[in-house]
Amino acid sequence: MSFEPSFPRDQATLLRMLAKRAMIGGTPAFAKAKTFVLFGGSKQVGTTTLCHNLACAMALSGQRVAAVDLNAFNLGLAHLTGRTPQVSIEELLSGKLDLHEYLVPGLAASLLLPTEASERVGEWPTAAADRLIEQLMGLGRHADIVLIDAGSEITPITSALWRMAHLFLIVLHPTADVITSGYERIRTLQAYAPRYQSHVLMNRASSSSGHADLVAGMDSTAQKFLHLEIKASGHVEVASEIGAASRAAEPFVQRYPDHVASKSIQRIADRLVREASSLSQLTQPKRAA
Repeated sequence: MSFEPSFPRDQATLLRMLAKRAMIGGTPAFAKAKTFVLFGGSKQVGTTTLCHNLACAMALSGQRVAAVDLNAFNLGLAHLTGRTPQVSIEELLSGKLDLHEYLVPGLAASLLLPTEASERVGEWPTAAADRLIEQLMGLGRHADIVLIDAGSEITPITSALWRMAHLFLIVLHPTADVITSGYERIRTLQAYAPRYQSHVLMNRASSSSGHADLVAGMDSTAQKFLHLEIKASGHVEVASEIGAASRAAEPFVQRYPDHVASKSIQRIADRLVREASSLSQLTQPKRAA
């Protein structure tokens, strides 16, 4: 039996929450959310778990954040949150739906968009993927940051996110096969549409510094052959308690707030918030004299 968190779930309550969030700080109607993507360099590296817990860490710190599942191959976000998805990625791509209708409340007034798995990935048109990303960016009235779980397979949506997202983070393990797989995915995406920078999140790290040389090696190779800078955005230590939190449909950062891994997740979340703030200042329109 799935666990349903005790958050308000009726549409009227959600709309009131959205309206309240929209008024915070006088957010203008044209405000754009910062889209930060987590993409697995290989399968089973914990991309969805990291995405969900980073969103929760941001929300618990008072940030406006939405976590969106655009992984076509599983129900990751739905499983982690105990929610039943009400929409498929195909339906979102159709452009006929209002995203707001499918946002549900998450921890500390964060927002969630769980989606159904898909069997029609190869049929997704690039134009529809671009339009969906634009719609997610348009959630700026309700979220300053949209964290997207893009899975670990390259799809039309992944390619669109590589081109359009403000920050693209590759989730890796500090093992040779995952590093190699991650680099190959980066190489494929860079050939499709060049970026000048990408980031790495090292999950299940055994120490605070043991992964630094791996990221430095990837960066050196990528700059030489792909003209792409790869920056380290932090690491998360191995945590055997992750499974217990997932089975309880409770965020790890809330269930085990004092765990070293939770503190690492919070540091990464704080770094992403600073990055979003920096991007906002760069794009803020100048006032007339």
